Amino acid sequence: MHAPLRHLNALRAFEAAARHSSFARAAAELNVSQSVISQHIKTLEQWLGAELFHRLGNRVELSDAGRALLPQTSNGFQILNDACDRVLRTTRSGTLVVSAEPALASLWLRKRITEFCKEYPRIDIDLRPAWHPPQFGDGHADVVIHFETRQPAGSGHQYRLFPIIGFPACAPELHQRLSALGPCDWGNVPLVHDNGREIWHQWFAAHEPSSMQWQDGRVYSDLSLAIEAAIDGEGLVLADEVLCARALQSGALKRFDPRHIECVWYTAALPNSTRKGMAADSFVSWLTGVASVTERQAAEARAAQRV
Repeated sequence: MHAPLRHLNALRAFEAAARHSSFARAAAELNVSQSVISQHIKTLEQWLGAELFHRLGNRVELSDAGRALLPQTSNGFQILNDACDRVLRTTRSGTLVVSAEPALASLWLRKRITEFCKEYPRIDIDLRPAWHPPQFGDGHADVVIHFETRQPAGSGHQYRLFPIIGFPACAPELHQRLSALGPCDWGNVPLVHDNGREIWHQWFAAHEPSSMQWQDGRVYSDLSLAIEAAIDGEGLVLADEVLCARALQSGALKRFDPRHIECVWYTAALPNSTRKGMAADSFVSWLTGVASVTERQAAEARAAQRV
Protein backbone atom coordinates (compact mmCIF):
# COMPACT_ATOMS: atom_id res chain seq x y z
CA MET A 1 0.00 0.00 0.00
CA HIS A 2 1.29 3.47 -0.86
CA ALA A 3 2.28 5.41 2.26
CA PRO A 4 -0.40 8.15 1.91
CA LEU A 5 -3.17 5.54 1.79
CA ARG A 6 -2.08 4.23 5.18
CA HIS A 7 -3.01 7.69 6.47
CA LEU A 8 -6.33 7.98 4.62
CA ASN A 9 -8.38 8.43 7.82
CA ALA A 10 -5.91 11.04 9.04
CA LEU A 11 -6.20 12.88 5.73
CA ARG A 12 -10.01 12.84 6.08
CA ALA A 13 -9.66 14.32 9.57
CA PHE A 14 -7.26 16.96 8.26
CA GLU A 15 -9.55 17.95 5.36
CA ALA A 16 -12.62 18.27 7.62
CA ALA A 17 -10.72 20.21 10.30
CA ALA A 18 -9.26 22.56 7.68
CA ARG A 19 -12.68 23.17 6.13
CA HIS A 20 -14.31 23.96 9.49
CA SER A 21 -11.26 25.61 11.16
CA SER A 22 -12.25 23.46 14.13
CA PHE A 23 -11.36 20.02 15.44
CA ALA A 24 -14.70 19.87 17.29
CA ARG A 25 -16.81 20.50 14.17
CA ALA A 26 -14.68 18.04 12.19
CA ALA A 27 -15.33 15.44 14.89
CA ALA A 28 -19.09 16.07 14.69
CA GLU A 29 -19.07 15.72 10.89
CA LEU A 30 -17.08 12.45 10.96
CA ASN A 31 -18.99 11.11 13.98
CA VAL A 32 -15.88 10.59 16.12
CA SER A 33 -14.54 12.25 19.26
CA GLN A 34 -12.43 15.40 19.16
CA SER A 35 -9.51 13.43 20.63
CA VAL A 36 -9.60 11.08 17.64
CA ILE A 37 -9.31 14.07 15.28
CA SER A 38 -6.42 15.47 17.31
CA GLN A 39 -4.62 12.12 17.23
CA HIS A 40 -5.12 11.80 13.47
CA ILE A 41 -3.70 15.27 12.90
CA LYS A 42 -0.75 14.54 15.19
CA THR A 43 -0.01 11.29 13.33
CA LEU A 44 -0.18 13.09 9.98
CA GLU A 45 2.11 15.89 11.19
CA GLN A 46 4.64 13.37 12.46
CA TRP A 47 4.61 11.50 9.15
CA LEU A 48 4.96 14.69 7.09
CA GLY A 49 7.43 16.26 9.47
CA ALA A 50 5.52 19.56 9.45
CA GLU A 51 2.98 21.36 11.57
CA LEU A 52 -0.35 21.58 9.70
CA PHE A 53 -2.31 23.82 12.08
CA HIS A 54 -1.66 26.67 14.46
CA ARG A 55 -3.67 25.95 17.63
CA LEU A 56 -5.47 29.13 18.76
CA GLY A 57 -7.54 28.16 21.78
CA ASN A 58 -10.81 26.64 20.54
CA ARG A 59 -9.93 27.55 16.96
CA VAL A 60 -7.29 26.23 14.59
CA GLU A 61 -5.69 27.92 11.62
CA LEU A 62 -3.83 26.32 8.74
CA SER A 63 -0.07 26.67 8.66
CA ASP A 64 1.82 27.22 5.42
CA ALA A 65 2.27 23.44 5.12
CA GLY A 66 -1.45 22.90 5.80
CA ARG A 67 -2.43 25.42 3.12
CA ALA A 68 -0.15 23.63 0.65
CA LEU A 69 -1.68 20.23 1.47
CA LEU A 70 -5.38 21.18 1.53
CA PRO A 71 -6.27 21.86 -2.16
CA GLN A 72 -5.18 18.53 -3.58
CA THR A 73 -6.44 16.63 -0.53
CA SER A 74 -9.90 18.18 -0.98
CA ASN A 75 -9.76 17.48 -4.70
CA GLY A 76 -8.78 13.87 -4.07
CA PHE A 77 -11.74 13.24 -1.76
CA GLN A 78 -14.08 14.93 -4.26
CA ILE A 79 -12.81 12.60 -7.00
CA LEU A 80 -13.47 9.57 -4.75
CA ASN A 81 -16.97 10.84 -3.90
CA ASP A 82 -17.79 11.48 -7.56
CA ALA A 83 -16.55 8.03 -8.57
CA CYS A 84 -18.69 6.32 -5.92
CA ASP A 85 -21.71 8.44 -6.87
CA ARG A 86 -21.44 7.38 -10.50
CA VAL A 87 -21.37 3.71 -9.55
CA LEU A 88 -24.22 4.04 -7.04
CA ARG A 89 -26.40 5.78 -9.60
CA THR A 90 -26.05 2.87 -11.99
CA THR A 91 -26.28 0.02 -9.45
CA ARG A 92 -29.13 1.15 -7.20
CA SER A 93 -32.21 -0.15 -8.93
CA GLY A 94 -35.86 -1.00 -8.53
CA THR A 95 -39.30 0.55 -8.77
CA LEU A 96 -40.46 2.83 -5.98
CA VAL A 97 -44.12 3.49 -5.29
CA VAL A 98 -44.27 7.11 -4.11
CA SER A 99 -47.60 8.31 -2.74
CA ALA A 100 -47.93 12.08 -2.58
CA GLU A 101 -50.48 14.76 -1.76
CA PRO A 102 -52.09 15.64 -5.14
CA ALA A 103 -51.18 19.34 -5.35
CA LEU A 104 -47.57 18.68 -4.42
CA ALA A 105 -47.44 15.75 -6.85
CA SER A 106 -48.54 17.81 -9.85
CA LEU A 107 -47.12 21.26 -9.04
CA TRP A 108 -43.69 20.42 -7.60
CA LEU A 109 -42.83 16.74 -7.22
CA ARG A 110 -43.41 15.44 -10.76
CA LYS A 111 -40.67 17.61 -12.25
CA ARG A 112 -38.23 16.69 -9.48
CA ILE A 113 -38.87 12.99 -10.03
CA THR A 114 -37.96 13.45 -13.69
CA GLU A 115 -34.67 15.05 -12.60
CA PHE A 116 -34.00 12.25 -10.10
CA CYS A 117 -34.58 9.51 -12.69
CA LYS A 118 -32.05 11.14 -15.02
CA GLU A 119 -29.44 10.92 -12.26
CA TYR A 120 -30.47 7.43 -11.13
CA PRO A 121 -31.53 5.71 -14.37
CA ARG A 122 -31.97 2.27 -12.75
CA ILE A 123 -34.57 3.52 -10.27
CA ASP A 124 -38.13 3.90 -11.59
CA ILE A 125 -40.70 5.99 -9.72
CA ASP A 126 -44.39 5.13 -9.73
CA LEU A 127 -45.95 8.41 -8.56
CA ARG A 128 -49.44 7.98 -7.12
CA PRO A 129 -51.32 11.11 -5.96
CA ALA A 130 -53.46 10.39 -2.90
CA TRP A 131 -55.38 12.71 -0.62
CA HIS A 132 -55.16 10.23 2.27
CA PRO A 133 -51.69 8.77 2.98
CA PRO A 134 -51.69 5.00 2.41
CA GLN A 135 -50.02 2.30 4.46
CA PHE A 136 -46.50 1.16 3.69
CA GLY A 137 -45.77 -2.11 1.92
CA ASP A 138 -47.74 -4.64 -0.11
CA GLY A 139 -47.66 -2.39 -3.18
CA HIS A 140 -49.27 0.55 -1.35
CA ALA A 141 -46.24 2.82 -0.95
CA ASP A 142 -42.50 2.76 -0.39
CA VAL A 143 -42.40 6.52 0.28
CA VAL A 144 -45.24 8.75 1.48
CA ILE A 145 -44.97 12.51 0.89
CA HIS A 146 -47.77 14.46 2.47
CA PHE A 147 -48.81 17.14 4.92
CA GLU A 148 -47.00 16.59 8.21
CA THR A 149 -50.32 16.72 10.04
CA ARG A 150 -51.69 13.89 7.91
CA GLN A 151 -48.81 11.46 8.21
CA PRO A 152 -50.05 8.58 10.40
CA ALA A 153 -48.55 8.42 13.87
CA GLY A 154 -45.68 5.97 14.01
CA SER A 155 -45.43 5.92 10.21
CA GLY A 156 -41.69 5.31 10.13
CA HIS A 157 -38.91 7.81 9.64
CA GLN A 158 -40.13 11.30 8.67
CA TYR A 159 -38.10 14.01 6.96
CA ARG A 160 -39.31 17.59 6.70
CA LEU A 161 -39.14 19.02 3.18
CA PHE A 162 -40.42 22.62 3.34
CA PRO A 163 -43.27 24.67 4.81
CA ILE A 164 -46.11 26.22 2.86
CA ILE A 165 -46.19 29.93 3.75
CA GLY A 166 -49.54 31.27 2.55
CA PHE A 167 -50.43 34.82 1.50
CA PRO A 168 -53.56 36.19 -0.26
CA ALA A 169 -53.36 36.11 -4.07
CA CYS A 170 -55.84 36.25 -6.90
CA ALA A 171 -56.25 36.64 -10.66
CA PRO A 172 -55.06 40.00 -12.08
CA GLU A 173 -58.58 41.07 -13.08
CA LEU A 174 -59.93 40.51 -9.57
CA HIS A 175 -56.87 42.20 -8.09
CA GLN A 176 -57.53 45.28 -10.23
CA ARG A 177 -61.23 45.33 -9.37
CA LEU A 178 -60.65 45.07 -5.62
CA SER A 179 -57.80 47.60 -5.66
CA ALA A 180 -59.95 50.12 -7.52
CA LEU A 181 -62.32 50.20 -4.56
CA GLY A 182 -59.68 51.74 -2.30
CA PRO A 183 -58.52 50.22 1.02
CA CYS A 184 -59.50 46.57 1.15
CA ASP A 185 -62.73 45.74 2.94
CA TRP A 186 -61.79 42.33 4.39
CA GLY A 187 -65.38 41.79 5.39
CA ASN A 188 -66.43 41.65 1.75
CA VAL A 189 -63.78 39.83 -0.30
CA PRO A 190 -64.46 36.61 -2.22
CA LEU A 191 -62.42 33.67 -0.90
CA VAL A 192 -61.47 30.26 -2.24
CA HIS A 193 -60.85 27.52 0.34
CA ASP A 194 -58.80 24.35 0.24
CA ASN A 195 -60.38 21.37 2.02
CA GLY A 196 -62.20 23.36 4.66
CA ARG A 197 -62.03 26.88 6.00
CA GLU A 198 -59.40 26.43 8.70
CA ILE A 199 -56.40 27.88 6.84
CA TRP A 200 -58.19 31.13 5.95
CA HIS A 201 -59.52 31.17 9.54
CA GLN A 202 -55.91 31.15 10.77
CA TRP A 203 -54.93 33.96 8.41
CA PHE A 204 -57.87 36.15 9.51
CA ALA A 205 -57.15 35.39 13.19
CA ALA A 206 -53.57 36.58 12.69
CA HIS A 207 -54.17 39.62 10.49
CA GLU A 208 -57.88 40.63 10.39
CA PRO A 209 -59.32 39.31 13.67
CA SER A 210 -62.40 41.54 13.56
CA SER A 211 -63.63 40.01 10.28
CA MET A 212 -65.64 36.80 9.97
CA GLN A 213 -65.33 36.67 6.17
CA TRP A 214 -63.34 33.43 6.43
CA GLN A 215 -66.68 31.69 6.97
CA ASP A 216 -67.74 32.48 3.38
CA GLY A 217 -66.49 31.32 -0.01
CA ARG A 218 -66.34 28.18 -2.10
CA VAL A 219 -64.62 25.14 -0.55
CA TYR A 220 -62.65 22.76 -2.80
CA SER A 221 -61.51 19.34 -1.68
CA ASP A 222 -58.07 19.69 -3.25
CA LEU A 223 -55.47 22.46 -3.17
CA SER A 224 -54.86 22.17 -6.93
CA LEU A 225 -58.55 22.83 -7.59
CA ALA A 226 -58.52 25.83 -5.23
CA ILE A 227 -55.51 27.31 -7.04
CA GLU A 228 -57.15 26.80 -10.44
CA ALA A 229 -60.35 28.42 -9.15
CA ALA A 230 -58.37 31.46 -8.01
CA ILE A 231 -56.63 31.67 -11.39
CA ASP A 232 -60.09 31.66 -13.00
CA GLY A 233 -61.04 34.68 -10.88
CA GLU A 234 -63.37 33.03 -8.36
CA GLY A 235 -61.68 34.62 -5.36
CA LEU A 236 -58.56 35.01 -3.26
CA VAL A 237 -56.58 31.92 -2.35
CA LEU A 238 -53.78 31.53 0.18
CA ALA A 239 -50.99 31.04 -2.34
CA ASP A 240 -47.33 30.29 -1.71
CA GLU A 241 -43.93 30.57 -3.43
CA VAL A 242 -43.57 26.81 -4.01
CA LEU A 243 -46.77 25.27 -5.34
CA CYS A 244 -47.90 28.54 -6.93
CA ALA A 245 -44.48 29.50 -8.30
CA ARG A 246 -45.43 29.08 -11.97
CA ALA A 247 -48.76 30.92 -11.59
CA LEU A 248 -47.06 33.83 -9.79
CA GLN A 249 -44.19 34.04 -12.28
CA SER A 250 -46.53 33.97 -15.29
CA GLY A 251 -48.88 36.53 -13.78
CA ALA A 252 -51.83 34.13 -13.64
CA LEU A 253 -51.91 34.87 -9.90
CA LYS A 254 -50.95 38.18 -8.33
CA ARG A 255 -50.05 38.76 -4.69
CA PHE A 256 -52.87 40.78 -3.10
CA ASP A 257 -51.47 41.19 0.41
CA PRO A 258 -47.95 40.41 1.70
CA ARG A 259 -49.15 39.29 5.13
CA HIS A 260 -48.69 35.55 5.51
CA ILE A 261 -48.97 32.56 7.83
CA GLU A 262 -47.27 29.17 8.01
CA CYS A 263 -49.97 26.82 6.76
CA VAL A 264 -48.40 23.36 6.89
CA TRP A 265 -45.17 21.42 6.40
CA TYR A 266 -44.66 18.74 3.76
CA THR A 267 -42.76 15.68 4.96
CA ALA A 268 -41.45 12.48 3.39
CA ALA A 269 -41.93 9.26 5.35
CA LEU A 270 -40.07 5.96 4.97
CA PRO A 271 -40.82 2.60 6.63
CA ASN A 272 -38.69 1.77 9.66
CA SER A 273 -37.33 -1.19 7.70
CA THR A 274 -35.68 1.07 5.07
CA ARG A 275 -31.92 0.57 5.14
CA LYS A 276 -29.25 3.08 4.27
CA GLY A 277 -28.43 2.94 0.57
CA MET A 278 -31.71 1.36 -0.53
CA ALA A 279 -33.48 2.98 -3.46
CA ALA A 280 -36.09 4.60 -1.21
CA ASP A 281 -33.40 6.01 1.08
CA SER A 282 -31.45 7.33 -1.92
CA PHE A 283 -34.58 9.03 -3.29
CA VAL A 284 -35.54 10.72 -0.01
CA SER A 285 -31.94 11.81 0.68
CA TRP A 286 -31.80 13.37 -2.80
CA LEU A 287 -35.24 14.96 -2.37
CA THR A 288 -34.44 16.59 0.97
CA GLY A 289 -31.44 18.25 -0.66
CA VAL A 290 -33.60 19.61 -3.48
CA ALA A 291 -36.27 20.70 -0.97
CA SER A 292 -33.74 22.74 1.03
CA VAL A 293 -32.93 24.70 -2.13
CA THR A 294 -36.65 25.18 -2.79
CA GLU A 295 -37.21 26.46 0.75
CA ARG A 296 -34.33 28.93 0.47
CA GLN A 297 -35.58 30.25 -2.88
CA ALA A 298 -39.11 30.68 -1.48
CA ALA A 299 -37.75 32.60 1.52
CA GLU A 300 -35.72 34.85 -0.79
CA ALA A 301 -38.83 35.54 -2.91
CA ARG A 302 -40.82 36.52 0.20
CA ALA A 303 -38.00 38.76 1.39
CA ALA A 304 -37.87 40.49 -2.00
CA GLN A 305 -41.56 41.38 -1.66
CA ARG A 306 -40.87 43.14 1.63
CA VAL A 307 -38.16 45.38 0.15
